[in-house]
Amino acid sequence: MGIDPIDASNASIPSSHPLTFQCLPLPTTTRGEPLFLEGDGGRLNDNDATKCPFLMYGTGKLIVVREIHLPTQIQQSEPHPSTFRTTTKYTSPHSSPSTNGFVYRSHSSPVSSARFSPAGTYVASADSRGKLRVWAYDHEEHLPKLEVQALNGTIRDIAWDFEGKRIVVVGDGGGGSGESGKCIQWDTAVRCGELMSHSRKRGMSCAFRPCRPMRIATGGGEDATVFFHSGPPFQRCVGEEVAEKCHERGSVNGLRYNKDGTVLCSVGTDGSVCFYQGKSMSLIKRVEKVHSSSVFGCAWNRTGQYVLTCGADGYARLLDGISGDTIGQVVYEWNVAKMQQSNSSDKVPVGAMQLGCAFIKGDVPVSVGYNGQITVLPLPLSLNLSFTSSASILDEPLIITGHQAPISAMTFGKPGSNTIYTADTDGIIIEWNGSTGVANGRVSLLGEEDPDLTGKVHNGAITSLVFNDFEGGTLYSSGWDDCIRITAQRLCTDQLKTESQPNAMARGGSLIVVMTVDGLLVLKDKQIVSELVRLPYTATAICLSKDDSMLYVSGDDCSIYVYSVSSTSTANPLSESHVIKGGHLKPVQSLAISHDGTMLAAADVRDVCIYSTKDYSSIVSKGRWCFHTQRIGCLAWSPDDSVLASGGNDDDIYLWCVAKKTKRIHYRFAHRGGVTQLRWWVDGDWMLVSTGNDGCLNWWNVEEDVKSKFK
Repeated sequence: MGIDPIDASNASIPSSHPLTFQCLPLPTTTRGEPLFLEGDGGRLNDNDATKCPFLMYGTGKLIVVREIHLPTQIQQSEPHPSTFRTTTKYTSPHSSPSTNGFVYRSHSSPVSSARFSPAGTYVASADSRGKLRVWAYDHEEHLPKLEVQALNGTIRDIAWDFEGKRIVVVGDGGGGSGESGKCIQWDTAVRCGELMSHSRKRGMSCAFRPCRPMRIATGGGEDATVFFHSGPPFQRCVGEEVAEKCHERGSVNGLRYNKDGTVLCSVGTDGSVCFYQGKSMSLIKRVEKVHSSSVFGCAWNRTGQYVLTCGADGYARLLDGISGDTIGQVVYEWNVAKMQQSNSSDKVPVGAMQLGCAFIKGDVPVSVGYNGQITVLPLPLSLNLSFTSSASILDEPLIITGHQAPISAMTFGKPGSNTIYTADTDGIIIEWNGSTGVANGRVSLLGEEDPDLTGKVHNGAITSLVFNDFEGGTLYSSGWDDCIRITAQRLCTDQLKTESQPNAMARGGSLIVVMTVDGLLVLKDKQIVSELVRLPYTATAICLSKDDSMLYVSGDDCSIYVYSVSSTSTANPLSESHVIKGGHLKPVQSLAISHDGTMLAAADVRDVCIYSTKDYSSIVSKGRWCFHTQRIGCLAWSPDDSVLASGGNDDDIYLWCVAKKTKRIHYRFAHRGGVTQLRWWVDGDWMLVSTGNDGCLNWWNVEEDVKSKFK
């Protein structure tokens, strides 16, 4: 097993960038499989008062370390309403001011698991192709220590030994001589013995005893078996005392030792929870039917007195973990599914099945469902628990929502409302409080139930969002379900069917123009007021002037077509008035008109150009602003029209100044997978808001850079 060459580039957003705040994506989940969460930040983080409680998990190819702010912490660290110049006392991994979390992005395949070292300075993370990567958490560049092909298939769980010197991984061994588990040295990848392979070479969970004599426990993905190993070097323990077959069927979804290593807990698809003696590995007690269906996760609190479990029945339960007759008794339970449902259905929605749980700093219990929503569970003081929890301040559960998929569209709400709307490729729309970065909630369908609790508004990817404040505050969304949804106050009240798939929308004053694959439609007062206007070319981007008089459409022939818009004609309200030819070598992918209406910005796969709307002459021609390397999907003018921002599929954001054409500001690695939308925060001092295919919503305070470069 050789060590692979290590690539340290693009590990995270560089600390030199003016990133001020992040709204982070939710965990990626798979139905019927456990989600492994990390709430133990190690000695470095848990013993540091400047570090906020956080939860670490994988989402796509990213690793997210999300800060969990309880209500009192939100009040103490609430940013300035318009600028996000935070006054928080919390710091990031390398002690710079916190941005609400951290995203690590160096994996080339979907991340399956991540765990902190006991010291909290390193993270071991793994992906679906069997790669194990060890990297520095407390270094500003998050330098990698090790990258190795540990298994042939997906690595499902990781565990460190208490010394931080050894790592055990389990997962899919694949065909041939593949193994379902392996223990290696953390820095050299040298093997530390042989672990027993599970049936069909499929391991699901593992645990490392946090004291000597060392023990490793691995749980099978299909054989309902727990194998125990002693070492180092590690080898399978056999004997009458060793209780390997305590679960009746299916998978052992979770294995965790308590703090002092005296008790091991396992959970499985048979709904039972088993407790083992940590050293001898004999069975202490098997508790049946703790959940009415599969149990997907378990976690010990900091003192090792209680075990938190979660299952497909939508419940999270707190069990007594002290050895004796009461071990395994349910102390308290939360109906997480009911917390997220608006109706009183007895059926557990698919989205509310709880796939993972953890205790985070301060012994705060959290649970995550199939829909990705994170629920911080309250612990009433009336329970008289023998440990102190920060969750005791919660009167009700705190539900954290967001996106699990790439964000494909963004728009701002009514001026002065500090509201942001984002939509993703799963068909979900989120309303955000633009002052605090907290999600107000998901948009739902009025009069239609969401039986799966997935929150989908469109049955497909959402391509565009437009907010029309002329109609009292109406949100329009277009999707690949050939439908335009109309939303007010987070309730989708109406829909308009289109003849073909809508790909983009543009709003001027009271009019909205929809670009479909077959032509253009005009909307007004929540109605389609024109027939489908078919074009002799394929439209690639649209832009409408504020007074609804001029429409700009780019085509696949590299030209930009200018139309005058009639407010009286319904058959064809568009009349071609000009064509901008020869300005681009590739089809234009995005258009943006300045706030004063005098300049039109257009971008293709490389060039950003600006034209005068008076005579359509070039202000900035091709070959001048040509530093993007992939499709430029979004443009945004600053409130004073002096700066133009562009974002592309090359992950980068550029700022350009019309007055100083030879200068530029470049923010590399802004979003993994590409930048999808850019908007300037009107009430802020040079605050830029961006979204990307990484599911993040970012705030950038570019005031200092703009003044030093362009002023």
